[in-house]
Amino acid sequence: MRIVLVFVALTFYLFSKPLPLIFLGNEKVSSRDLYDTLGLHLPYALEVWGDQPVIEPVIISQSITALTSYYRSKGYFGTKITPTATDTSITFGIQENDPIVVIDIQINSPLDIGHDIELRPKMLFDQDKFASSKTKIKKRYHDAGYCNGTFNSKAWVDIETHEAHLLFEATPNEKCTFGPIIAESTPNIDSALTTSMLRFEEGDTYSLEAIQQSYEILYAQEAIARVSINDTDRNGSIVPIMLGIEEVEKPIRFSAGLGISSDQGLGGQIGLKHRDFFGNLKTLSLDAKFTEIKKTASSVLSVPLYNHLFGYGEVGYSDELFNGYRSQSVFEKLTLKHQDKPTSFLISLLFDQAKTYESTNISAFPNSNLFIPSPMAEINIDTRDKLLEPTRGNWINAKAQGSVYSGISDASYFKTLLSGAHIESFGEHIIAARVKWGVLRTYEGQVPSAYRFYAGGMNSNRAYRYRELGPKDPNGDPLGFNSLLEGSLEYRFPLYDSFRGVLFSDLTYGSNNYIPNYTIPYWGVGAGLRYITPIGPIAIDAGVDPNDFAQYALHFRIGELF
Repeated sequence: MRIVLVFVALTFYLFSKPLPLIFLGNEKVSSRDLYDTLGLHLPYALEVWGDQPVIEPVIISQSITALTSYYRSKGYFGTKITPTATDTSITFGIQENDPIVVIDIQINSPLDIGHDIELRPKMLFDQDKFASSKTKIKKRYHDAGYCNGTFNSKAWVDIETHEAHLLFEATPNEKCTFGPIIAESTPNIDSALTTSMLRFEEGDTYSLEAIQQSYEILYAQEAIARVSINDTDRNGSIVPIMLGIEEVEKPIRFSAGLGISSDQGLGGQIGLKHRDFFGNLKTLSLDAKFTEIKKTASSVLSVPLYNHLFGYGEVGYSDELFNGYRSQSVFEKLTLKHQDKPTSFLISLLFDQAKTYESTNISAFPNSNLFIPSPMAEINIDTRDKLLEPTRGNWINAKAQGSVYSGISDASYFKTLLSGAHIESFGEHIIAARVKWGVLRTYEGQVPSAYRFYAGGMNSNRAYRYRELGPKDPNGDPLGFNSLLEGSLEYRFPLYDSFRGVLFSDLTYGSNNYIPNYTIPYWGVGAGLRYITPIGPIAIDAGVDPNDFAQYALHFRIGELF
């Protein structure tokens, strides 16, 4: 009879319905991290439709084992987890107890690997950081050409005294070099072309970073579905390379989307792209975009060349609403780009048939129909770790374009724009600074009003709305500037869970001359909120002029400014 009762109770337990899971007592580890460890999703604040995560009673024991292992990985070796079940929920009571603290770290290495070790004395012993440190040390040696190095990393953990003693040892052995490169051909892609895109050649010092950069540039080609760079068949210090490429099965792709920003309002996009147009990684795209103030349509032909060179041909049309006039452009653009890591360089030739019309102030914004061919050059250096949510690195961009007044061009002008940013992180706290300087000089003829610099908005001074900073005409329309200097300083910090905060200060100088007027500053200060999502942070910024609290603006976007 007793056996029958036990069987019935066990059967009821196994087939009982899932119940909401609640964590109590966890202070050092967030509930979201604990849910993630169990493969459960805790709805974000914006997911009002989401339900509390539930768990099957039958897996309580395995769940406790998984959570205990997770706590151990974070340095909490003495964590105790006690389950409590009711008819409506399951609660895991957590007693985290004292963590293991790193006491000392011994390093024996010919190369300086101190910056690769993520743990420091007095920090908690985090097994993930310990493993990551070993990986970084190995990568440091591989990037220096030592592909056959030997490594020894140990951690002595005393659970009685809550202390950890760490050892990292490395022996480089002989330097390695890249050997012969054998590339597999595909029906539509020449193997010589893909080989020329690699960031290394036979005889170069072996480098994991060069291999990673090669992966990045090859995967950037939309006709490629899969890349394999096999470096495992080593012959002593010589590392032969086998390069494998797989093409996309369906080269034609259709795209469409809707969006919104505080600068341009509601918008949408529709596009069609052939990602392997007549083979060898060429692409042909047709795109149309529209917002409340701007409409564009363009077609771009991209042609990868050899030795990190790319050619582009573009034809397009745009119509944009400015305060005080409209600007229309029919243009053709030819570009040659040299793409390296982290530097890229472009030279272009732009043919612009630019029309200014519906002006409300003829003297400030003359109606015109101008043809201006402009040679252009641009250099970009980007060492940021991520594009949408960078935590460290630098970014420098320099652009220059101009034209000579002649029987062909309607203007002789020169325009430059220099931008740069520096981002530094201190744990989860980030300091970021950006500066932008631009000058437009017109020597003969006339340039379109849209060529001038405008300030204000989420990518400029955030105390002002989009393109509304600076002197205005009698109609209240901004006149823009011939010279502009802007700077921004941000402090980004954690708030709670997936929320981050930002404090910022923006400063703008401009003038109608070729040097900004430094006696008239436009200042903006404010705060922002970031909600971290898989596609980047959703950002809201509120800025105000501290000298005039009536001057304020609200901005929203996806991604950090810089």
